[in-house]
Amino acid sequence: MMSLEHPVSATLTPRPRVEGERAAPRWNARRRTAVWGFLLIAPMMIGYTLFFVLPFIASFLLSFTNWTLLSAPVWVGLDNYARLLRDTSFQESLQNTVALTVPNVVLRITISLFIALALNTKLKFRNFYRTLFFIPVLTMPVATATVWQWLYDPTYGPINAGLATFGIDGPSWLLQPEWTVVALLVVLLWGGVGYDMIIYLAGLQGIPRDYYEAAQLDGAGFWRQFRDITVPLLTPTIFFLLIIALINSFQVFDLVYIMTRIDTSGTTFPTLVYYIYEEGFRNFRMGYAVTLSWALLAILIVFTVVQFRLQRRWVHYE
Repeated sequence: MMSLEHPVSATLTPRPRVEGERAAPRWNARRRTAVWGFLLIAPMMIGYTLFFVLPFIASFLLSFTNWTLLSAPVWVGLDNYARLLRDTSFQESLQNTVALTVPNVVLRITISLFIALALNTKLKFRNFYRTLFFIPVLTMPVATATVWQWLYDPTYGPINAGLATFGIDGPSWLLQPEWTVVALLVVLLWGGVGYDMIIYLAGLQGIPRDYYEAAQLDGAGFWRQFRDITVPLLTPTIFFLLIIALINSFQVFDLVYIMTRIDTSGTTFPTLVYYIYEEGFRNFRMGYAVTLSWALLAILIVFTVVQFRLQRRWVHYE
């Protein structure tokens, strides 16, 4: 019996698609996208590896060596770290750094906040004042240190001359350690408050005005609004500035090098970074200087981790 089905119908029946057959073009497109992505980031990754990753690893290995820059490094194991624990000069420089860091961080965070509050109002010429406070941030540290060194000069400086008009005998600011910390603190505040002020202004302008209007309707005054609205909503900004100020204060070097250095005999107020410079580039004990650098990194990491742990208790995010 002849079949009624058209003989061509068998050829028109679609062939079932094999699993994964059409995935090949899509996979090729993804692979091409990935290749182009890696090619585009390759220059940055190569530079990052050459100028950060490799030096980072090399410095860690050099901290276990005795290297004078003039000869090949000699492996000494943990001798540098053992020396670090009993080094009185390291302890002195660390104490000086902490003595400068604590008041600088506290005063910088506080002063810049009140300046930002004042310049966030409808003050006349407020743009001029904002620029005026921010100009020191743009000034080169070497120029800043040189000018302030002249201002603090005990004989010809205008600061002591101004004190003399009131019958006050000005101290030798940069020759006495107890006055050196005050002199450096003033310069650090002068150069850093403007930066914090700008960050605070950004945080203040991000607070909705509805909160203040509702507080005013409830009869809250300025200090009540400041305590219950401004400060809680600014805690993320304060936390950021706290970390930045702490790291910058621990790494202060240029001001100390220029303002407190006495010819070639050292400085009247050695800080930790200055001590690293002195060991590496004056005494040619680069291996030990690298060890000091790793100690500084460890200190900063510890303080940063502690701050991140504590911020859970006082930082309020929206």
